Amino acid sequence: MVLLPWSSLSPIARATQPAPSNPGDSGDRCRIGNSGFVDGVSGCPGVGIHRPERTVTMNQGMRTLLQARQLLAALSAQSASTYANQVIALVVPWLVLTRTGSAASAGTIAFVMGIAALAGTLTGGLVTDRIGGRRVSILADSLSLVTALTLAVALWLDSFSLWLVAITQVLGVFFDAPGHIAKVSTVPAAADEEGVPMTRAMGLTQTLQGVATFVGPVTAGVLIAAFGEANTLVATSALFLISIVLASRLRKRVVTHDQPMTPRQAYRDLRQAVRFLVQEPFLGKMQLVGPLMGAVLVPIPALIFPAWFVFAQQDSRALGIFLGAGAVGGMVGGVTFAALAEKLPQRTWLVGATGLYASALLGLFFLQPGSVLAIGVSFLAGSVLSVMFAVPYTAFYSRTPQQLLGRVGSLGAAYGSLVGALAALGFGRLMHTVSAPHALLAAALIMGGIAVALASLPFMRLLDGSAELTEAEPTTSPVPAAG
Repeated sequence: MVLLPWSSLSPIARATQPAPSNPGDSGDRCRIGNSGFVDGVSGCPGVGIHRPERTVTMNQGMRTLLQARQLLAALSAQSASTYANQVIALVVPWLVLTRTGSAASAGTIAFVMGIAALAGTLTGGLVTDRIGGRRVSILADSLSLVTALTLAVALWLDSFSLWLVAITQVLGVFFDAPGHIAKVSTVPAAADEEGVPMTRAMGLTQTLQGVATFVGPVTAGVLIAAFGEANTLVATSALFLISIVLASRLRKRVVTHDQPMTPRQAYRDLRQAVRFLVQEPFLGKMQLVGPLMGAVLVPIPALIFPAWFVFAQQDSRALGIFLGAGAVGGMVGGVTFAALAEKLPQRTWLVGATGLYASALLGLFFLQPGSVLAIGVSFLAGSVLSVMFAVPYTAFYSRTPQQLLGRVGSLGAAYGSLVGALAALGFGRLMHTVSAPHALLAAALIMGGIAVALASLPFMRLLDGSAELTEAEPTTSPVPAAG
């Protein structure tokens, strides 16, 4: 599941350090009052105090990064889960397209998965802010493991049906969405605690995500060709297990609340996140642009690329190599951004990367899937795509208070999932009636329009300005517990 690009600015890293755990505590304790904000700063990493990132040499920065065990554990868990989901992202459309031969059916599956992601992200944000990212991450990966094994068993029994694929994937995406939000929420505190600047943490994030995204489709393509879809899904379950083990190594952060979780309190918690976005001068406006990116970024890997290869009679290994080239580009882009992020304005990074991504999609329209040129263009697209994500994530972390990360992230992701689901349905129909290359052309035109908008909209000038966190309007009246 993808947190869709929103915005960026020169990052202001959170600089609080966690207070020592009290005797008997299982970890750092943060107490959330009626307002939804933390009562006191010292026990809650990433909340309340901000300072500009310190200038350090690259060697010093890399040493600090390699010693940041909590951050590396958080990012490794995220990458293992991404690896598993990248395998599934190739297996499912390949399974549907090869068994049914219908792009419309594949588009329908992508649509229902998007709706499930919408529900999962909204739920996941609330739960993450309530019980903490570590617990939600472990629970979500455990449930995703079960759904992957369920589909594998059904395929072993030769019981393929479209409704079964839909049900297992709806449940899998519903569980994965909270897991992604939860893993995202653990990064700022880990980075702050271990003195890693946010830009460098984001560069490492995109590099590790690039590794997972590279290995995922390549592994999936080889395993499908050699062992079939069912055994590939079993291997995916092992990856979810690895993510669970890594997440369990994160420090426990006990979060207590004055008010219990009730339907009314859940509504107030979400309303607080909405008010924060409305009051935030940049992220709120970016909500009008970011989800349009989801109209392309969601269907491209999940539907358009697989259909492009299947209908051109290419095998799963060719698709895996093509997607893997994009992932290698993502690794290069992530490292480049980590090293050079402060050399250029953040607005230049985002606008330039978006424009180049649109150009890459346009280039693919004129190429044959599986060709050497197509693989090269995939590498270019992946390198700029990593920047398109690194820039917005930096802004998201820099502008959002720690205790609102789950809810604010879930609102943006849910909106993007809805737009992406509707777009997948539309792209599926387009490919069914016209062709997959024409879907690539449509995606290129949409991304080109977004690049022009990013370059011309006045609020984009805020990308490279400094800003303090915007406080959401507090909830003042107590909410009685249900029952």
